[in-house]
Amino acid sequence: MQPKDRRKLSDIIKSPFDLGRRRGLVRRYEALVKLFEVGRAINSELHRRPLLERIMDTVIELTEAERGFLLLEGEGEFQVEVARNFQREELVGGERLFSRFVAGEVLRTGVAMLTDNASDDDRLAGSASVVDLKLLSVLCVPLKVQAKLIGVITIDSRLQKGSFTEEDLALMEAFADQAAIALENARLYQENLEARASLEKLNARLKASLADREHELQEAREELERTLGELEGHSVYHDLVGKSAVMRDVYRLIEKVKDARASVLIQGESGTGKELVARAIHHRGERRGGPFVSENCAAISESLLESELFGHIKGAFTGAVSDKRGLIERADRGTLFLDEIGEIDGSLQRKLLRVLQEQEVRRVGDERPISVDVRIISATNRDLAAEVEAGRFREDLFYRLKVILIELPTLNERREDIPLLIEHFLGQLAHEMGRPSLEIDPEAVRRLSARDWPGNVRELQNELTRLAILGEDRIGAHLVSESARPRSVGEAMEIDDMTLEEIEREAIRRALAASDGVKSEAARRLGLPRRTLYNKLKKFGLE
Repeated sequence: MQPKDRRKLSDIIKSPFDLGRRRGLVRRYEALVKLFEVGRAINSELHRRPLLERIMDTVIELTEAERGFLLLEGEGEFQVEVARNFQREELVGGERLFSRFVAGEVLRTGVAMLTDNASDDDRLAGSASVVDLKLLSVLCVPLKVQAKLIGVITIDSRLQKGSFTEEDLALMEAFADQAAIALENARLYQENLEARASLEKLNARLKASLADREHELQEAREELERTLGELEGHSVYHDLVGKSAVMRDVYRLIEKVKDARASVLIQGESGTGKELVARAIHHRGERRGGPFVSENCAAISESLLESELFGHIKGAFTGAVSDKRGLIERADRGTLFLDEIGEIDGSLQRKLLRVLQEQEVRRVGDERPISVDVRIISATNRDLAAEVEAGRFREDLFYRLKVILIELPTLNERREDIPLLIEHFLGQLAHEMGRPSLEIDPEAVRRLSARDWPGNVRELQNELTRLAILGEDRIGAHLVSESARPRSVGEAMEIDDMTLEEIEREAIRRALAASDGVKSEAARRLGLPRRTLYNKLKKFGLE
């Protein structure tokens, strides 16, 4: 109100001479009350679309405007969010129905604009939109949040001039302040909802990831439990057979070192299963996806071993007609198993030490280093510490190789595993021989378990191969010698690389020789029925 209007409302209402002013003040009072009620209502609305519509409907209701438009900033420009008429109906194509000139001026200056006769207003003389839309009355107010302009509300009338007064302008500015706050609250609420939704999605992903990790962990636990079960109750652990205390210790050590990058040295007598342990470490560890490359250093001459291990380039020596990758390169990202490591000479020891230290290899004849990622597992039946003392093996290489030491027991140190080994090998032999099974008398098992086995598991396997060939469907105790070493015709047979038929043929030939060609005596020595021996003699052309 102006100063002259600042009288008590009750005095104005009672005065018979101020009827027009009294009606105006009452209308303004009612508008303020309405503004308060609407302000409280819109500030309680937190969903954007219903809030925008409620703001626009309230503006039209308060000002009795013909049309109203609410513009907000979005995607770098101001766009019409709501366009309504006085009947609260949505205006189709609202973005073309308001004066962009008026809205643009208010957006530019941040100051409200009121015109009661747009056609004669000099401020709008350059506005094509006012003329094209035939606008008479226009009122446009800014929407501000902490001095930041976020949009405008513009109302107009094409029906009459002077539709909006200064009182409407003041009312609209007050309402715009409340509307801007309500819109900001709704924006923050929406952002919070989106943030919470995003957080819930993130939490869901984290829970899913955690569940996956928990599942993997549970699988690892179950695998470990299965492994421990194998260690405690089963006889076979990744092709290693036995459940004696000393073998369970070996299994546990394999589980501990399988994922380590450190070198492993396996010590044990010949035939104790050193390569099987190396394979178990590789295939149960994180390198199982890479290659497992094995070489017996005692089986290759010193002159060739360097080329086999390190490779060579074309022309490096006579016969080097092309480049060749060595075993170390071929084992990249996997495991290299070097059996009988104590057999390599001093020059190769020095070069192998460089591979362990630098994780790189140089081919014979080439100075360029090649990076490799290889885990070396070595094995020996020698006492390498004694070899170091004697000066035959480099001390620095010895300690590089035996970061982790696994010592394998002899078969005589785990006799309780012999029945399990017998069962395991007879199952393999039955499969190789095409038989459903191979039976063995309990007495034969007892005799085999009581014998000494200087050749360890390999000697037992060879003996069972001989017995399987000679024993028909069931291996009898009469075929098994109780002496420290076999006294049968297969005593001195080296059968590691022989086929089953070759082994059988050689056993029969020796039996005939020992019997001076007497077939009945040879059959007795072999533990075979004479008819069976005659059939085999015919089969092998030994008649």
